Amino acid sequence: MNHVEARPGQQPITVVLVDDHTMMREGTRRLLEEDPDIKVIGEAQDGAEALSLCRHLRPQVIVLDIAMKHINGFGVAQAMLHDDGKTGPPAILVLTAYDQVAYIQAMLRLGVKGYWLKSARGSEIRQAVHEVARGKRSFAPEIRRLLLDEESHPPAIPAEPLTARELDVLRLVVQGTRNSEIGQRLSIAVKTVETHLTSIYGKLGVQSRAEAIALAQKQGLLLGTLPESPLNRLEDMSLPGEHPDGNA
Repeated sequence: MNHVEARPGQQPITVVLVDDHTMMREGTRRLLEEDPDIKVIGEAQDGAEALSLCRHLRPQVIVLDIAMKHINGFGVAQAMLHDDGKTGPPAILVLTAYDQVAYIQAMLRLGVKGYWLKSARGSEIRQAVHEVARGKRSFAPEIRRLLLDEESHPPAIPAEPLTARELDVLRLVVQGTRNSEIGQRLSIAVKTVETHLTSIYGKLGVQSRAEAIALAQKQGLLLGTLPESPLNRLEDMSLPGEHPDGNA
């Protein structure tokens, strides 16, 4: 494929791709580099590698998946967007298969600029990279519809309030703490933590850690126990089909 040279005097947008699927990264690289004003300068296959690479290369844009080993996309976004680097934080464009509102909202609270699905066309993703690099927001049409629908149908406040212990567990969940560590901190068994989580999910009317976190933040269920800034640890947010402790 012949690439057109970048326009004189204009530096290409530097991009790091973060995705645990090699073929997805290779395909995304090819699609992005059809644009001479975009340059992929690195790739990472998991969150830990992404943090090291991005802190070294300082790309303008990170194209980020959510589901990855070790540290997932939430943890990468949190770390990079609140990193005190000399060049300032990069713009993050989420490119994922997950269209759950809870994930979208959590990423937006962390400060990502764009959210697109892997079903998008190459031209759409290239345009999205340009938009987030300029500081603009960029969302897939279906993502915009989901957000608008969520605004028009806010979740109901749980009829049954959470107990003090359940609030303790939920606070640690929002901080990204695993069940085993929650048990250690609260001096209770892991099975007891799981029982509390089941009760929390039932009272909140949610199905996953991610939904519980999003609802807690939206409704201020932990008001007074959480920091005002969106620095909550989210690297352990469970994805669909996962065990409450974050294991498949």
